[in-house]
Amino acid sequence: MKAEVLYGPDDVRYEEVEEPACPADGIKVKVIACGICGSDLRTYGGGSKNSILPAISGHEISAEVVESNYERFPVETKLSIAPVIVCGECWYCQNGIQNLCDNIRMIGTAEGINGGFAEYIAFPKEIIDHGCFNAIPEDIDPIDTVIAETASSVLCAQINTNIVMDDLVVVIGAGTIGCLHSEIAQIRGVKEVLIVEMNEDKANLARKQGFSNVINMSSSDPRLKEMVLEKTSGRGADVVISACPAGQAQADAVELARKRGKVILFGGIHPSSAKLLDTNAIHYKEIMVYGASAYSPEVNRKALNLVLNRQLDARKFITHKYELKELAKGFDDMRAGKMIKGVIIP
Repeated sequence: MKAEVLYGPDDVRYEEVEEPACPADGIKVKVIACGICGSDLRTYGGGSKNSILPAISGHEISAEVVESNYERFPVETKLSIAPVIVCGECWYCQNGIQNLCDNIRMIGTAEGINGGFAEYIAFPKEIIDHGCFNAIPEDIDPIDTVIAETASSVLCAQINTNIVMDDLVVVIGAGTIGCLHSEIAQIRGVKEVLIVEMNEDKANLARKQGFSNVINMSSSDPRLKEMVLEKTSGRGADVVISACPAGQAQADAVELARKRGKVILFGGIHPSSAKLLDTNAIHYKEIMVYGASAYSPEVNRKALNLVLNRQLDARKFITHKYELKELAKGFDDMRAGKMIKGVIIP
């Protein structure tokens, strides 16, 4: 079969590899589509210390079962497959915090479990039972469901921070994550969401895709703070989400939040770009700062249901489609900020 194999930084090769066999207790699937994610780009650029190379990456997968020894998913079942595999036994899993499982594993993140940048993948029962495998109804385009994986992380963060109806939410960054935070916050019924994006091309792309709430300016621009203060009778934003990999954005998030406001630091940043947060502001304003990492299989099901129920319109996010052999071009377009979400179609 054909696959894109990652050998090292900026070295991904479209080549023939051995086609996997169906496990005695599992399934073999043919990939329909696989989303390109920012974490894939970081791994491609050499930014994942956990990479076991060479590897087949890709973790936002829709697929069709072509061989099955697993009763729940017979042949021809279409599946949404997200990468999180939890153990179900550690303290965190036993206490309902599966996204922080001590033994968490990931499909297609160059850590030893092949992913969706290939024609076929095989999964044993143990991975299916502890992972995120959900059937897709016949009336849903499977390509649309690749957005559910990223939406799962966003939804998990918003559930954990209890974003509510009266909130004014500021999202810094108009990439996939920022636009999903905006959309899901609005689904949750918040008062207003502002997306702040300093890159004019990215701001315009988001507007073109239907995100009318995008403000093209830096999160450090004094005019943004003035706008937020005006909208909140001088208080500041109820929730600020740093949805771009920049230390300055995280620092600005603290500056924009009101007293007892909430700041979500979504996504890791390179140590070289980290800035010290204003801990005095956090202290005296009693700002609540939240990290956000992964999701549980339960939250993945909820996020997928937003797509299946058409509350979350995947067409607003998926701006580019590539053939499998064009993966490197997809990475280059993502790096250049030309897309919101791209998908690979073998």
